[in-house]
Amino acid sequence: MDSDKKIDKTLVYYVLGGAAVGAVAGYIVKKVGFKNVLNVLKTKKIIPETLMETISEFTNKNQENDFDLEE
Repeated sequence: MDSDKKIDKTLVYYVLGGAAVGAVAGYIVKKVGFKNVLNVLKTKKIIPETLMETISEFTNKNQENDFDLEE
């Protein structure tokens, strides 16, 4: 193996940029609230309706499980 491998700078910039964007998005969601962010995305039609239904299905805390652990 070649010990003189260099990491491309653009790859490092993409990773650091993605981490920064993720941190900012997480901060905004924590301050504003997940449900409010979803409502804004739904009303502005940024996310398709079918995807919103799928997200709502998985985030619904009151949904009953279709299976029983005892069975």
